[in-house]
Amino acid sequence: MANAAKRRADSRTDRYRGQLYVEEGNAVRKLQVFPQEEDRQEKRQVSHIARKNRAKALRMSRGYVLFLGLVSAAALGMCVNFLQLKAVLTTQSETVASLESQLSQLKAENDALYNTTLSSVDMEEVKSIAMNRLGMSAAEEDQIVTFSLSGNSYVRQYEDVPGAE
Repeated sequence: MANAAKRRADSRTDRYRGQLYVEEGNAVRKLQVFPQEEDRQEKRQVSHIARKNRAKALRMSRGYVLFLGLVSAAALGMCVNFLQLKAVLTTQSETVASLESQLSQLKAENDALYNTTLSSVDMEEVKSIAMNRLGMSAAEEDQIVTFSLSGNSYVRQYEDVPGAE
C-alpha cells in the first residue's frame, strides 16, 4: 500500500517536472524559489531599454522649451492682471460703500431739516395772512384739478391749467 501511494506521488511529480511546483499531499510547493539567471538577464535588457526611453523622454528640444517658457510667462501675466483687477474691484467696492454711507447720512439730515421746517411753520397763520392781508380766497371744488404722482416726485407747471380762468 505504501508503494501505491509513492507511485501516485511520483506520477504527480512527473506531471509537474517541467514546472516550478511539486504536489505533496494537499500542498503545492515551489521547486525554485529564486528566478533563474535568464529572467535576470531579461530584466536587465528591459531595464536598459527603459533607461533609453526615459533618457529620450527627458530630452526636450529648444522649441518645446521656448513654448513652455512662453506659456508660463502668459500664465504669470494673466495671474498678475487678475490680481490687479481684483485690487481695483476691492478699492471701488470700498468707495461705493463709503459713498452709500454718505448718501444715507445726507438723506437723514435732509429729512430732519424738512421736518424741522414743517414743524416751524403754522399753517393756520399762513392761511389767515393769505385771506386777510393778501385778499386771497379758498379754492372751490370746480377749481381743483387732481394729478396722480408716482413716488416722491413733484409737478412743475409750465402752462396754465386747462379750464382755469
